[in-house]
Amino acid sequence: MLGRLFASVLKEIIVFWRDPRARAMLFVVPVVQVTVFGLAATLEVHHVELAVINDDNGRWSRELIARVEAAGFVDRVTPVADMADFSARLERRQILLGLQFPADFSRDVAAGHPAKLQVIIDGRRSNAGQVAASYLLAIAGELGLELAGTDPQFVEPPGAVVRHWFNPNLNYRWFMVPNLSASLSMIIALMITALSIARERELGTFDQLLVSPSTPLEIIASKTIPALLAGGVVGLLTVALAIFAFGAPFQGSFLLLAAAMFPFVFSVVGVGLVISSIARTQQQAVLGIFFVMIPIMLISGFATPVENMPWWLQYLAAASPLKHFLIVVQGSFLKSMPAIEVWHNVWPLLVIAAVTLTTATFVVSRRLQ
Repeated sequence: MLGRLFASVLKEIIVFWRDPRARAMLFVVPVVQVTVFGLAATLEVHHVELAVINDDNGRWSRELIARVEAAGFVDRVTPVADMADFSARLERRQILLGLQFPADFSRDVAAGHPAKLQVIIDGRRSNAGQVAASYLLAIAGELGLELAGTDPQFVEPPGAVVRHWFNPNLNYRWFMVPNLSASLSMIIALMITALSIARERELGTFDQLLVSPSTPLEIIASKTIPALLAGGVVGLLTVALAIFAFGAPFQGSFLLLAAAMFPFVFSVVGVGLVISSIARTQQQAVLGIFFVMIPIMLISGFATPVENMPWWLQYLAAASPLKHFLIVVQGSFLKSMPAIEVWHNVWPLLVIAAVTLTTATFVVSRRLQ
Protein backbone atom coordinates (compact mmCIF):
# COMPACT_ATOMS: atom_id res chain seq x y z
CA MET A 1 0.00 0.00 0.00
CA LEU A 2 2.81 2.41 0.85
CA GLY A 3 4.43 1.74 -2.54
CA ARG A 4 1.18 2.45 -4.40
CA LEU A 5 0.54 5.55 -2.31
CA PHE A 6 4.05 6.89 -2.90
CA ALA A 7 3.73 6.30 -6.65
CA SER A 8 0.34 8.05 -6.77
CA VAL A 9 1.58 11.04 -4.79
CA LEU A 10 4.71 11.28 -6.92
CA LYS A 11 2.57 11.16 -10.07
CA GLU A 12 0.38 14.02 -8.80
CA ILE A 13 3.43 16.14 -7.93
CA ILE A 14 5.08 15.50 -11.33
CA VAL A 15 1.87 16.34 -13.24
CA PHE A 16 1.46 19.50 -11.23
CA TRP A 17 5.10 20.58 -11.57
CA ARG A 18 5.24 20.00 -15.33
CA ASP A 19 2.39 22.44 -15.88
CA PRO A 20 3.82 26.00 -16.15
CA ARG A 21 0.46 27.49 -15.22
CA ALA A 22 0.35 25.37 -12.08
CA ARG A 23 3.83 26.52 -11.06
CA ALA A 24 2.80 30.12 -11.65
CA MET A 25 -0.31 29.58 -9.53
CA LEU A 26 1.83 28.25 -6.71
CA PHE A 27 4.58 30.89 -6.63
CA VAL A 28 3.75 33.91 -8.81
CA VAL A 29 0.04 34.38 -8.13
CA PRO A 30 0.37 34.52 -4.30
CA VAL A 31 3.13 37.14 -4.53
CA VAL A 32 1.07 39.29 -6.92
CA GLN A 33 -2.09 38.97 -4.86
CA VAL A 34 -0.39 39.78 -1.57
CA THR A 35 1.26 42.82 -3.16
CA VAL A 36 -1.96 44.11 -4.73
CA PHE A 37 -4.16 43.43 -1.71
CA GLY A 38 -1.58 44.75 0.71
CA LEU A 39 -1.29 48.04 -1.14
CA ALA A 40 -4.88 48.49 -2.33
CA ALA A 41 -7.16 46.78 0.22
CA THR A 42 -7.09 49.29 3.04
CA LEU A 43 -9.64 51.40 4.87
CA GLU A 44 -7.15 54.17 5.49
CA VAL A 45 -7.90 57.39 3.63
CA HIS A 46 -5.25 59.54 1.96
CA HIS A 47 -5.11 62.36 -0.62
CA VAL A 48 -8.37 63.96 0.52
CA GLU A 49 -9.63 67.06 -1.27
CA LEU A 50 -11.47 69.23 1.25
CA ALA A 51 -13.48 72.46 0.91
CA VAL A 52 -14.04 75.09 3.60
CA ILE A 53 -16.88 77.59 3.97
CA ASN A 54 -15.56 80.00 6.61
CA ASP A 55 -18.28 82.45 7.63
CA ASP A 56 -16.31 83.17 10.81
CA ASN A 57 -12.80 84.00 9.58
CA GLY A 58 -11.68 84.37 13.19
CA ARG A 59 -8.64 83.17 15.06
CA TRP A 60 -9.85 79.72 16.03
CA SER A 61 -11.39 78.82 12.70
CA ARG A 62 -8.11 79.73 10.98
CA GLU A 63 -6.21 77.71 13.60
CA LEU A 64 -8.33 74.63 12.96
CA ILE A 65 -8.03 75.02 9.19
CA ALA A 66 -4.23 75.27 9.49
CA ARG A 67 -4.14 72.04 11.50
CA VAL A 68 -6.30 70.29 8.93
CA GLU A 69 -4.03 71.48 6.11
CA ALA A 70 -1.02 70.07 7.97
CA ALA A 71 -2.64 66.65 8.42
CA GLY A 72 -1.07 63.87 6.42
CA PHE A 73 -4.29 62.62 4.87
CA VAL A 74 -5.22 65.98 3.28
CA ASP A 75 -3.85 66.93 -0.12
CA ARG A 76 -5.53 70.32 -0.49
CA VAL A 77 -7.94 72.56 1.37
CA THR A 78 -9.96 74.74 -0.99
CA PRO A 79 -11.80 77.80 0.37
CA VAL A 80 -15.22 78.31 -1.25
CA ALA A 81 -17.43 81.38 -1.10
CA ASP A 82 -20.84 79.88 -0.48
CA MET A 83 -22.89 76.71 -0.43
CA ALA A 84 -23.66 76.89 -4.14
CA ASP A 85 -19.96 76.74 -5.02
CA PHE A 86 -19.48 73.90 -2.54
CA SER A 87 -22.41 71.93 -4.00
CA ALA A 88 -21.06 72.30 -7.52
CA ARG A 89 -17.64 70.98 -6.50
CA LEU A 90 -19.20 68.11 -4.58
CA GLU A 91 -21.39 67.07 -7.49
CA ARG A 92 -18.34 66.99 -9.80
CA ARG A 93 -16.50 64.82 -7.20
CA GLN A 94 -13.76 67.41 -6.89
CA ILE A 95 -13.94 67.20 -3.09
CA LEU A 96 -14.75 64.45 -0.62
CA LEU A 97 -16.06 66.52 2.26
CA GLY A 98 -16.25 70.07 3.54
CA LEU A 99 -16.20 72.16 6.70
CA GLN A 100 -18.62 74.99 7.37
CA PHE A 101 -17.75 77.43 10.17
CA PRO A 102 -20.65 79.54 11.46
CA ALA A 103 -20.10 83.24 12.01
CA ASP A 104 -19.88 82.88 15.81
CA PHE A 105 -17.42 79.97 15.90
CA SER A 106 -14.35 81.85 17.21
CA ARG A 107 -16.50 83.96 19.55
CA ASP A 108 -17.96 80.84 21.18
CA VAL A 109 -14.52 79.29 21.54
CA ALA A 110 -13.10 82.44 23.13
CA ALA A 111 -16.06 82.63 25.51
CA GLY A 112 -15.61 78.99 26.55
CA HIS A 113 -18.95 77.94 25.03
CA PRO A 114 -19.47 74.87 22.88
CA ALA A 115 -18.67 75.83 19.29
CA LYS A 116 -20.54 74.17 16.44
CA LEU A 117 -18.90 73.01 13.25
CA GLN A 118 -20.67 71.37 10.32
CA VAL A 119 -19.00 68.56 8.39
CA ILE A 120 -20.56 67.74 5.00
CA ILE A 121 -19.68 64.36 3.44
CA ASP A 122 -20.15 63.01 -0.07
CA GLY A 123 -22.55 60.13 0.60
CA ARG A 124 -21.61 58.42 -2.66
CA ARG A 125 -18.25 57.64 -1.06
CA SER A 126 -19.61 56.93 2.38
CA ASN A 127 -16.81 54.72 3.72
CA ALA A 128 -14.00 57.09 2.77
CA GLY A 129 -16.06 60.07 3.91
CA GLN A 130 -16.78 58.60 7.33
CA VAL A 131 -13.13 57.72 7.89
CA ALA A 132 -11.96 61.18 6.80
CA ALA A 133 -14.62 62.78 9.02
CA SER A 134 -13.33 60.80 12.00
CA TYR A 135 -9.85 62.19 11.29
CA LEU A 136 -11.26 65.75 11.28
CA LEU A 137 -13.14 65.19 14.53
CA ALA A 138 -9.94 63.88 16.11
CA ILE A 139 -8.10 67.06 15.08
CA ALA A 140 -10.90 69.22 16.47
CA GLY A 141 -10.93 67.21 19.69
CA GLU A 142 -7.18 67.61 20.10
CA LEU A 143 -7.55 71.39 19.74
CA GLY A 144 -10.32 71.37 22.34
CA LEU A 145 -8.16 69.49 24.81
CA GLU A 146 -5.31 71.95 24.31
CA LEU A 147 -7.66 74.86 24.96
CA ALA A 148 -8.95 73.16 28.08
CA GLY A 149 -5.41 72.97 29.43
CA THR A 150 -4.42 76.59 28.70
CA ASP A 151 -7.58 78.68 28.99
CA PRO A 152 -9.06 78.78 32.52
CA GLN A 153 -12.51 79.81 31.30
CA PHE A 154 -12.71 77.00 28.80
CA VAL A 155 -14.72 74.11 30.24
CA GLU A 156 -12.97 70.85 29.54
CA PRO A 157 -15.34 68.37 27.98
CA PRO A 158 -15.54 64.86 29.45
CA GLY A 159 -13.57 62.37 27.42
CA ALA A 160 -11.57 59.18 27.44
CA VAL A 161 -8.01 58.37 26.48
CA VAL A 162 -7.99 55.72 23.76
CA ARG A 163 -5.14 53.25 23.58
CA HIS A 164 -5.01 50.58 20.88
CA TRP A 165 -3.29 47.43 22.03
CA PHE A 166 -1.35 45.20 19.61
CA ASN A 167 -1.74 47.73 16.75
CA PRO A 168 -1.13 51.20 18.27
CA ASN A 169 -1.25 53.11 14.97
CA LEU A 170 -4.16 51.10 13.55
CA ASN A 171 -2.05 50.07 10.56
CA TYR A 172 -4.58 48.33 8.34
CA ARG A 173 -1.92 46.36 6.49
CA TRP A 174 -0.97 44.63 9.74
CA PHE A 175 -4.53 43.28 9.71
CA MET A 176 -5.06 42.62 6.00
CA VAL A 177 -1.76 41.08 4.85
CA PRO A 178 -1.58 38.33 7.53
CA ASN A 179 -5.17 37.40 6.71
CA LEU A 180 -4.09 36.78 3.13
CA SER A 181 -1.75 34.00 4.26
CA ALA A 182 -4.79 32.04 5.39
CA SER A 183 -7.03 32.99 2.47
CA LEU A 184 -4.51 32.26 -0.28
CA SER A 185 -3.50 28.91 1.19
CA MET A 186 -7.21 28.02 1.30
CA ILE A 187 -7.73 29.09 -2.32
CA ILE A 188 -4.70 27.14 -3.59
CA ALA A 189 -5.68 23.98 -1.69
CA LEU A 190 -9.24 24.24 -3.01
CA MET A 191 -8.05 24.79 -6.58
CA ILE A 192 -5.63 21.86 -6.60
CA THR A 193 -7.99 19.34 -5.07
CA ALA A 194 -11.14 20.51 -6.85
CA LEU A 195 -9.46 20.28 -10.25
CA SER A 196 -7.62 17.01 -9.62
CA ILE A 197 -10.32 14.40 -10.32
CA ALA A 198 -12.18 16.65 -12.78
CA ARG A 199 -8.96 17.10 -14.78
CA GLU A 200 -8.39 13.34 -14.92
CA ARG A 201 -11.95 12.85 -16.18
CA GLU A 202 -11.32 15.27 -19.04
CA LEU A 203 -7.92 13.75 -19.88
CA GLY A 204 -9.28 10.19 -19.73
CA THR A 205 -6.89 9.02 -17.03
CA PHE A 206 -9.67 8.65 -14.49
CA ASP A 207 -10.59 5.29 -16.06
CA GLN A 208 -7.08 4.09 -15.25
CA LEU A 209 -7.77 4.79 -11.59
CA LEU A 210 -10.87 2.61 -11.79
CA VAL A 211 -8.88 -0.41 -12.94
CA SER A 212 -5.84 0.25 -10.75
CA PRO A 213 -5.27 -1.67 -7.51
CA SER A 214 -5.49 1.58 -5.52
CA THR A 215 -8.25 1.75 -2.95
CA PRO A 216 -10.49 4.85 -2.57
CA LEU A 217 -8.59 5.74 0.60
CA GLU A 218 -5.29 5.65 -1.31
CA ILE A 219 -6.75 7.82 -4.07
CA ILE A 220 -7.97 10.31 -1.48
CA ALA A 221 -4.53 10.38 0.13
CA SER A 222 -2.77 10.81 -3.22
CA LYS A 223 -4.94 13.86 -3.95
CA THR A 224 -4.67 15.23 -0.41
CA ILE A 225 -0.92 15.19 0.20
CA PRO A 226 0.12 17.36 -2.81
CA ALA A 227 -2.61 19.89 -1.98
CA LEU A 228 -1.50 19.91 1.65
CA LEU A 229 2.09 20.61 0.62
CA ALA A 230 1.05 23.32 -1.85
CA GLY A 231 -1.25 25.03 0.62
CA GLY A 232 1.47 24.95 3.28
CA VAL A 233 4.08 26.39 0.89
CA VAL A 234 1.75 29.23 -0.14
CA GLY A 235 0.83 29.96 3.47
CA LEU A 236 4.47 30.12 4.59
CA LEU A 237 5.41 32.21 1.54
CA THR A 238 2.72 34.80 2.26
CA VAL A 239 3.70 34.87 5.94
CA ALA A 240 7.28 35.66 4.90
CA LEU A 241 6.03 38.40 2.56
CA ALA A 242 3.94 39.92 5.33
CA ILE A 243 6.94 40.04 7.66
CA PHE A 244 9.75 41.06 5.33
CA ALA A 245 7.98 42.97 2.55
CA PHE A 246 5.24 44.78 4.50
CA GLY A 247 6.91 44.96 7.91
CA ALA A 248 4.06 43.30 9.80
CA PRO A 249 5.21 42.35 13.31
CA PHE A 250 5.31 38.67 14.22
CA GLN A 251 5.02 38.30 17.98
CA GLY A 252 3.95 34.67 18.35
CA SER A 253 5.44 31.25 17.72
CA PHE A 254 6.20 30.30 14.14
CA LEU A 255 6.05 26.59 15.02
CA LEU A 256 2.56 26.96 16.48
CA LEU A 257 1.38 28.82 13.38
CA ALA A 258 2.84 26.18 11.07
CA ALA A 259 1.32 23.39 13.17
CA ALA A 260 -2.11 25.04 12.98
CA MET A 261 -1.82 25.57 9.23
CA PHE A 262 -1.87 21.88 8.35
CA PRO A 263 -5.20 21.03 10.07
CA PHE A 264 -6.61 24.10 8.34
CA VAL A 265 -5.45 22.94 4.91
CA PHE A 266 -6.72 19.41 5.67
CA SER A 267 -10.20 20.77 6.39
CA VAL A 268 -10.19 22.71 3.11
CA VAL A 269 -8.86 19.77 1.06
CA GLY A 270 -11.89 17.68 1.98
CA VAL A 271 -14.20 20.36 0.60
CA GLY A 272 -12.20 20.52 -2.63
CA LEU A 273 -12.30 16.74 -3.08
CA VAL A 274 -16.08 16.68 -2.70
CA ILE A 275 -16.36 19.37 -5.39
CA SER A 276 -13.94 17.49 -7.66
CA SER A 277 -15.74 14.19 -7.32
CA ILE A 278 -19.11 15.76 -8.15
CA ALA A 279 -17.92 17.94 -11.06
CA ARG A 280 -17.53 16.27 -14.45
CA THR A 281 -15.43 19.01 -16.05
CA GLN A 282 -12.84 21.47 -14.83
CA GLN A 283 -15.20 24.33 -15.65
CA GLN A 284 -17.80 22.87 -13.30
CA ALA A 285 -15.11 22.44 -10.65
CA VAL A 286 -14.09 26.11 -10.92
CA LEU A 287 -17.72 27.20 -10.56
CA GLY A 288 -18.03 24.93 -7.53
CA ILE A 289 -14.94 26.52 -5.99
CA PHE A 290 -16.40 30.00 -6.25
CA PHE A 291 -19.76 28.78 -4.95
CA VAL A 292 -18.07 27.49 -1.78
CA MET A 293 -15.14 29.87 -1.38
CA ILE A 294 -17.01 33.19 -1.33
CA PRO A 295 -19.45 32.25 1.49
CA ILE A 296 -16.58 30.78 3.52
CA MET A 297 -14.66 34.04 3.27
CA LEU A 298 -17.68 36.26 3.92
CA ILE A 299 -18.66 34.54 7.17
CA SER A 300 -15.09 34.03 8.40
CA GLY A 301 -14.49 37.57 9.67
CA PHE A 302 -11.94 38.28 6.93
CA ALA A 303 -13.38 41.71 6.16
CA THR A 304 -16.31 42.21 8.56
CA PRO A 305 -16.62 41.11 12.21
CA VAL A 306 -18.51 37.89 12.84
CA GLU A 307 -20.13 39.56 15.87
CA ASN A 308 -21.99 41.95 13.55
CA MET A 309 -23.74 39.09 11.75
CA PRO A 310 -27.17 37.65 12.71
CA TRP A 311 -27.05 35.10 15.49
CA TRP A 312 -27.88 32.16 13.20
CA LEU A 313 -25.12 33.18 10.80
CA GLN A 314 -22.63 33.30 13.68
CA TYR A 315 -23.38 29.64 14.41
CA LEU A 316 -22.90 28.86 10.71
CA ALA A 317 -19.58 30.74 10.77
CA ALA A 318 -18.31 28.26 13.35
CA ALA A 319 -18.27 25.67 10.55
CA SER A 320 -15.95 27.86 8.45
CA PRO A 321 -12.34 26.67 8.80
CA LEU A 322 -11.09 30.08 7.74
CA LYS A 323 -12.73 31.73 10.77
CA HIS A 324 -10.75 29.64 13.26
CA PHE A 325 -7.44 29.91 11.43
CA LEU A 326 -7.75 33.68 11.05
CA ILE A 327 -7.85 33.95 14.84
CA VAL A 328 -4.60 32.00 15.05
CA VAL A 329 -2.95 34.09 12.31
CA GLN A 330 -3.95 37.43 13.82
CA GLY A 331 -2.92 36.28 17.28
CA SER A 332 0.45 35.04 16.03
CA PHE A 333 1.25 38.31 14.26
CA LEU A 334 -0.08 41.01 16.56
CA LYS A 335 0.33 39.30 19.91
CA SER A 336 2.06 36.28 21.34
CA MET A 337 -0.87 33.86 21.39
CA PRO A 338 -0.24 31.08 23.92
CA ALA A 339 -0.41 27.46 22.91
CA ILE A 340 -3.66 26.81 24.80
CA GLU A 341 -5.47 29.50 22.82
CA VAL A 342 -4.04 28.11 19.59
CA TRP A 343 -5.39 24.70 20.55
CA HIS A 344 -8.86 26.14 21.23
CA ASN A 345 -8.96 27.16 17.56
CA VAL A 346 -7.19 24.08 16.16
CA TRP A 347 -9.50 21.40 17.52
CA PRO A 348 -12.50 22.78 15.56
CA LEU A 349 -10.30 22.53 12.46
CA LEU A 350 -9.62 18.88 13.25
CA VAL A 351 -13.36 18.23 13.58
CA ILE A 352 -14.08 20.01 10.29
CA ALA A 353 -11.23 18.10 8.60
CA ALA A 354 -12.60 14.78 9.86
CA VAL A 355 -16.08 15.61 8.55
CA THR A 356 -14.95 16.89 5.15
CA LEU A 357 -12.42 14.11 4.51
CA THR A 358 -14.91 11.43 5.55
CA THR A 359 -17.50 12.95 3.23
CA ALA A 360 -14.94 13.13 0.42
CA THR A 361 -13.96 9.49 0.93
CA PHE A 362 -17.60 8.41 0.82
CA VAL A 363 -18.38 10.45 -2.30
CA VAL A 364 -15.25 9.31 -4.15
CA SER A 365 -15.96 5.70 -3.22
CA ARG A 366 -19.46 6.02 -4.68
CA ARG A 367 -18.03 7.57 -7.83
CA LEU A 368 -15.44 4.81 -8.23
CA GLN A 369 -18.02 2.05 -7.98
